[in-house]
Amino acid sequence: MTVLDTRALNRATLARQLLLDRADLPALDAVAHLGGLQAQEPQEPFIGLWSRLRAFDPTVLSTLLIERHVVRTHLMRRTVHLLAADDAVAWRPRHDAMLRQRVLGVYRGELDGVDLDDLTAAARALMADGEPRSMPEIGRALGEHWPTSEPRALGEMAVALLP
Repeated sequence: MTVLDTRALNRATLARQLLLDRADLPALDAVAHLGGLQAQEPQEPFIGLWSRLRAFDPTVLSTLLIERHVVRTHLMRRTVHLLAADDAVAWRPRHDAMLRQRVLGVYRGELDGVDLDDLTAAARALMADGEPRSMPEIGRALGEHWPTSEPRALGEMAVALLP
């Protein structure tokens, strides 16, 4: 068995993250290879892929987002990541309990009196039309059902409740 020294481990980590040399990969394959990209701000994955891919075209990533081949969603540590859609569907159940608990840890008071099963049903009905929505838009729409609750808390919880 080969034991890597610090430099070799550093180089292997950078290579795995496509940070040693720009790769000749399609954007979707790169996102899947990386296991997601930090995407708290919408432009972050564009910059992340531009720095990793030799022939990165931002319009390709925009199209992948519009066509839902990649998604920005809460996942690891409840931060927003860009993931291949198939990975998001496969990995999300492993994160559900943590996501719910983290949202409740922040918004328990604002969600007082909101039945989470009812919120799940309302959020599922809202999202059934397939229209993309921002979290504030989700929260405002759900606020019609729970007018005394903070829309941000409703939106955050809806995203945590729906895989």
